[in-house]
Amino acid sequence: MRAASRVLAVLMVAVAGCAFSPDTAPAGRTSLPGRDDGAGSAVVISPRPAGAAELQALPARPARCALPPEGRDDLRASEVATAWRTLWVGRARGSMGLLAAAADGTLWTTFWEERERGGALEGRSGGVRRWDGDAWQTFEIPALPRRGGQSVVALAAASADQAWVFGQSSDRKGGDTVGFIGTYEGGRWRTEALAKPAADAIGWAYTSARSLGADRTWAVNGQVGLLWTGREWHRHQLPARAGALGSEGEQVWAVTGEHSGQPVAMRWEQAGWRLIGVPVLETPDHEVSGGVLRDVGVIGPDDVWVVGGVSWLMEHEYDDEHEPLERGRPVALHWNGSSWTCHRVPAPAGYAAKVSSLARRPGTSQVYAVGSVTSEKENAFDVSHAALWRAG
Repeated sequence: MRAASRVLAVLMVAVAGCAFSPDTAPAGRTSLPGRDDGAGSAVVISPRPAGAAELQALPARPARCALPPEGRDDLRASEVATAWRTLWVGRARGSMGLLAAAADGTLWTTFWEERERGGALEGRSGGVRRWDGDAWQTFEIPALPRRGGQSVVALAAASADQAWVFGQSSDRKGGDTVGFIGTYEGGRWRTEALAKPAADAIGWAYTSARSLGADRTWAVNGQVGLLWTGREWHRHQLPARAGALGSEGEQVWAVTGEHSGQPVAMRWEQAGWRLIGVPVLETPDHEVSGGVLRDVGVIGPDDVWVVGGVSWLMEHEYDDEHEPLERGRPVALHWNGSSWTCHRVPAPAGYAAKVSSLARRPGTSQVYAVGSVTSEKENAFDVSHAALWRAG
């Protein structure tokens, strides 16, 4: 692999590849690696969750995060000299969407093709591509038998020889839609329909997947989690709705945008998922209108960052359509192993900030956040600018 691609792979491995301790809980039988089931066979998952022990939830410490003063500036927006370089640019029109990096440096991505026809721009799926450091190889994900279109919403990879996609497949008459798993091993892809109840969650929007090595891959959505143990998929019940995953070593965390109106976090502890309370995020009126946690970055057991936002309605203020005006602010929460601290994410004067994703610089405690800042001027809410933040 070329040096540049190795640099990119190292930067991405923090998101997609790390070791994990084994899970010994029993579960239902599923397809085994290398077994030729043919596209469309169902992944058999026991209806009873594996490791169904209910772990006592940890209460939020502190219970509330006070609204930070305007002058407080914990995460500083900054320009950072980049070590990134362009490795490849396609000649044809199109774009790459999902990305997974394996520990061996292989990159996997989904691709979207675009072309002009009759003065209109048409788009279609271009399959899954694998980068070996020099070139791309394209793979088509086989469709389930007797079904029509399918979409991929999550991607994970353990190596050049093992990867997974998760998505939805609809029947040709536009009827029921089922979740599916696409598995790459033995030099080819095979597609398997998910069995219920996992089929009602995994593969749908907000599914998040992460490979922790050849024998550990998680996929979560809603309150359903699937764990690949090296031989089969185990279903696990989550204590709250999950939408994003983060991990480092044996530490695996998930965050959710809602749980009885209050965002929460979860931590995997082999026997099950433990709910970890998140402080109530205060607003100017000390009442939360709505909160969401968008991403989680794990550095260690006592060093976890979560980003999201909180919003509220302004009394006696209305927008151009005479609807109650909504205000909000991004938040960053840090877990030290026993409690949270709350941090303000700043924005330039006259702008509102929105944080969408986290990434850790490998080998350091520096955590970066990306998102956007939007003008607060009247009739200018559609004008946004990409923004980068750093902590540590």
